[in-house]
Amino acid sequence: MDLLTHSEIRDALTQAISLRPDCQYVSYQFNVPALDPLAVLETLNVGAPRGYFETPSRRRAHAAGNPLVEWKGIGPERFNAADAWLKKLFTAVVSLGATPRVIATFPFYAGEAQVGMPSHLFLPSWQIITEEGVTSVILVEKNDASVIERLVQRAEPFKQFSYHHSKTNHHSAVPTVLSEVGGGWFPSAVTRATELIKDGSFEKIVLSRAFDWRRATPFNTYASLHRLRQANPSCHTFLVDEPDGALVGATPETLLSLFNGEVRSEAVAGTTRRGESASEDASLAEALLASDKDRREHEAVSASILRRLRMVGVLAATSRPPELLRLGNVMHIRTPIVGTMPADQRFLTIAGELHPTPAVGGKPRDLALPFIPGFEPHARGLYTGAVGWINLDSQSGKLFVALRCARIQGNFARAFAGAGIVAGSDPTAETVETEMKLRTILEALV
Repeated sequence: MDLLTHSEIRDALTQAISLRPDCQYVSYQFNVPALDPLAVLETLNVGAPRGYFETPSRRRAHAAGNPLVEWKGIGPERFNAADAWLKKLFTAVVSLGATPRVIATFPFYAGEAQVGMPSHLFLPSWQIITEEGVTSVILVEKNDASVIERLVQRAEPFKQFSYHHSKTNHHSAVPTVLSEVGGGWFPSAVTRATELIKDGSFEKIVLSRAFDWRRATPFNTYASLHRLRQANPSCHTFLVDEPDGALVGATPETLLSLFNGEVRSEAVAGTTRRGESASEDASLAEALLASDKDRREHEAVSASILRRLRMVGVLAATSRPPELLRLGNVMHIRTPIVGTMPADQRFLTIAGELHPTPAVGGKPRDLALPFIPGFEPHARGLYTGAVGWINLDSQSGKLFVALRCARIQGNFARAFAGAGIVAGSDPTAETVETEMKLRTILEALV
């Protein structure tokens, strides 16, 4: 469709709309010369809410903005409510080319009685998708008498896009001391959590820490994202917006992926630092795989994901052998999990069954999660929540677990890191682990 003349595009749009003259929205997808979605987002500099997701090693990137229609919801049925909205929206859109994607964010906590951050879905008026070197643009407009002309005119700037360079502050060194929310609460909380585990209250609980960084000049969100993707090519760099700022990060963990009928998830749990030499790195990796504490933590996550996938009917859900996920300054045990999407299930229904996994919440989920607010002196918001996109037809999508991230608002940034507490967890070791994880995001902030 990118090779069509204006007249041919108008004719194609007219024909598509004629099949559904009562549609509320019209989308138009076309290919363009190679573009960098992050650079486009930075150039357009649109306000919140936005969405940006990139996995550099897989040559996949996606940026979107300017919501045309959106949904917000709260409570334990939020994934089902979001899916019901998605179904209804799908019937209201006529697409010329690929159907558009919807940006989705689900906080860690479901919230109740209108208390807490709502989950949020929105259909962007524009989005750019790059996969394997091919860049496409999807534009969406409300259907009215001038919709075709608006889509044709809006397409032109993307076909000959011109980037605009923004001024970037010099990279600031991470301060030696950050302000931790709640002070020195974490070691004693780890001790108390292990006591509760010993008493049988739960098997595992994930506790997170939050650190505040204020400086004289504003943080540069887009420059920070660029540094994140450069330093973490195998992770999923992301930007989503919260009421109190932009959440940026580079997460190693996918909650749920669906492409061509194949369901993918993964267990990422068990952590150690990277070595200063090849031999030290290999020795640390060997010790991680042999660690009873880390193996138990990891196996709890893997078993839970498999069980929940099978509960919702995912076919042939199986785990592959555990492997090492080596990142810039830490390494984890990772178990890929795959299955086949059943015909009678929906992407968001499965995601709602998985979230939150024991990697970010606890096990058993219903026993561990109620204890977390009593320990943590900060609100998680979207940290450890699910962020990503779903195709409007629900036949494909990708939700990531929001980790290794910070909330940025002007000259203030709040960075998060957590650790899984199981029997045998040591307060000093867990403190060191969270501080290792923090480095990923802190060293990227510009």
